[in-house]
Amino acid sequence: MNCLTWNLEWAPANSRRASLILESVSAADPDVVCFTEVHRTLMPPGHLLESSADYGYPIKEGRRKVILWSRQPWTEIDLIGDETLPSGRFVSGVSGGIRFVGVCIPWKDAHVRTGRRDRKPWEDHIVYCGGLATILERDRAQSVPICLLGDFNQRIPRINQPPEVYAALMNAVTGLTVATSGLTDRDGRNLIDHIAVTPHVEVSINGILSKTADDGTHLSDHAGVHASIHQRT
Repeated sequence: MNCLTWNLEWAPANSRRASLILESVSAADPDVVCFTEVHRTLMPPGHLLESSADYGYPIKEGRRKVILWSRQPWTEIDLIGDETLPSGRFVSGVSGGIRFVGVCIPWKDAHVRTGRRDRKPWEDHIVYCGGLATILERDRAQSVPICLLGDFNQRIPRINQPPEVYAALMNAVTGLTVATSGLTDRDGRNLIDHIAVTPHVEVSINGILSKTADDGTHLSDHAGVHASIHQRT
């Protein structure tokens, strides 16, 4: 099966940006997609798991931090994860025998200079990583194949983020292989949208989705990535 993850930087659903984004996504022929910072009205027909509209900032109609899309119906759905997680940034469900965990880990300045303005740099990020570690440890204990994907808001391997921040993320993904580690976009910058899997899952990266279209149109401030995955026998 094919999976894809991409932060869409709130591309308006009826915009040229959105049309070009969906063309790129369609060309990758995904069975499962994790979109982050997405308008729900942009989603193609299929089966959706949506995060809460409340992610700590003023609610804007139709905006979701995370949506998981699948060609097939979802089972064993989890829209909470762990009560310690910052809200509105997590969805999880099983499709094709694999548990997909969609995340949008808070960026460095979440609620630092905007929003509630009650956080220090990286504070919400580290809190989220702690909650994610608990979730993934619980899921791994069930021996279910896992594919974690979404906006990690860190470059892997570490480049210039604080060591303790990187350590928090690496602790969260203990037991998973980050298949996108070291991958770069068209500009040579390491990705922050990632795909990670447990040993039950074999993964092969198919391509990077560029931040700009061939005609120069801005698509997103993130590069996306798509891959083929299947359960190991």
